[in-house]
Amino acid sequence: MDRILRTQLEKIRKFLYSQQCKSFLVFLFFLFVSASFWTLQTLNETLEVNVRLPLQLLNVPKTAVLTRELPEAVDVRLSDKGSVLVQYLYRKKLQPLMLDFANYDKGNVSGRVVIPHNDLIRLLQPQLIESSKVQSINPDTIDYYYTRGLPSRLPVKVKGIVKTTAQNYLSALHCYPDSVEVYAPASVMDTMKCAYTSEVVWEGLTETVTREVGLYPIKGVKYMTPKVKVKAQVDYYVEKTVEVAIVGMNFPADKVLRTFPSKAKVTFRVGAAHSERKWEDELVLMVTYDELLENSDRKYRLRLKNRPEGVSHIRISPAEVDYLIEHAATENDG
Repeated sequence: MDRILRTQLEKIRKFLYSQQCKSFLVFLFFLFVSASFWTLQTLNETLEVNVRLPLQLLNVPKTAVLTRELPEAVDVRLSDKGSVLVQYLYRKKLQPLMLDFANYDKGNVSGRVVIPHNDLIRLLQPQLIESSKVQSINPDTIDYYYTRGLPSRLPVKVKGIVKTTAQNYLSALHCYPDSVEVYAPASVMDTMKCAYTSEVVWEGLTETVTREVGLYPIKGVKYMTPKVKVKAQVDYYVEKTVEVAIVGMNFPADKVLRTFPSKAKVTFRVGAAHSERKWEDELVLMVTYDELLENSDRKYRLRLKNRPEGVSHIRISPAEVDYLIEHAATENDG
């Protein structure tokens, strides 16, 4: 073991004294000198740097509700010598910019407050080194909305697309809760009839789904319930056939209608949830006297006189019937 260790140490010693190692060390030395010179030169030049400063709004009265708050922070672009800017990044920690609500309160019931650009620079300047200059503040418009009024309760409606497959249909669409309290300046509230959800795109649904959805953001509007549950109730179609009597309407008292056959089968598509209804009482195959007078054929083509909601793809069998208009027996005939 000692012999192996001595061998390895000897190899290391020879490498350190070799010309190759000396050249590498010289290269590292000049690389360090060059990097140091470049750094010193750069730090002496005028540069720009971005710093992020939090914003805080102080002394908001309890009677006021912010319907759109200040941005959490602003990005300030500063220019100065590189040696100064390094301090902002690693040594001199800038404090949040404190804005006083009272300075901008004009006693209005509600409204929008825009913070002047000069106010931000005035608050920032005492924290800066004297030689530093503010090049820009982003976002360039700093504002907030507030109201002292009571909230309004608005119904919630779904914004977007909710579709099922061809074999299914949307039987109901509900929001829970179905209304929310809303704070907003009077100028905005006067234009709102409801609170919409954020836009949804649900397509190809085959079963009932319930999902949490945020409310559509509007500048200056604050929802006390920021999210609602949207339930898309999906049902499937079934085909149903019922036998419906053919009836005559508006016939004179001495006339009576005879059709052959007297009933027809009506086949239609309806949601499964409504398939057990007594559709034979709701569907009407009606023939009016005036229609028959204008009919030049001995056959009459049947059609439904009403179509209940949810009924589609209607077929009638037979599609046409023979008919007679007979003289009705009366007491005078006896």
